[in-house]
Amino acid sequence: MPLKYRIKRNYFQDALRLMRISKTAVGIEGVKKATAVMATDKARFALESAGLLTPGIKGAGGGDLVMVVEADSDEAAEKALDAMEEMISAGSSASEGESRDIFNQEIRAVNIGLDIFRDALIAQGVEVVQVDWEVPAGGDEKIIDILKKMY
Repeated sequence: MPLKYRIKRNYFQDALRLMRISKTAVGIEGVKKATAVMATDKARFALESAGLLTPGIKGAGGGDLVMVVEADSDEAAEKALDAMEEMISAGSSASEGESRDIFNQEIRAVNIGLDIFRDALIAQGVEVVQVDWEVPAGGDEKIIDILKKMY
């Protein structure tokens, strides 16, 4: 089965958006596997595990967008890659009927920072979820070092 890929250098994209694009591409006739990811070490490991890592992708960096398709034919693979690029270039992976106009949508935020950031957003009428975060292990350096090794 043909395995085709494309790399867009220094082209950061949100992971959730890329998952949606990948899911859409898998639905194209003749496509067996399709994924769009940022070429981080973990993503390259996942591609290798899925049998989608090619020598050309091994040289991609963490800031590079990689699109890979395994299909029944070269034509199906190219069609899927074209569709993936079109979705990425369109600026949205929105489904039919969803708005692609992010500038006129209501803003919602998650604040992990200072309360004053949350307060400033609320004052502007923005829906905010405040995350009450603190340094793990109460700042104990020994425990923090142990936690770092677990990542």
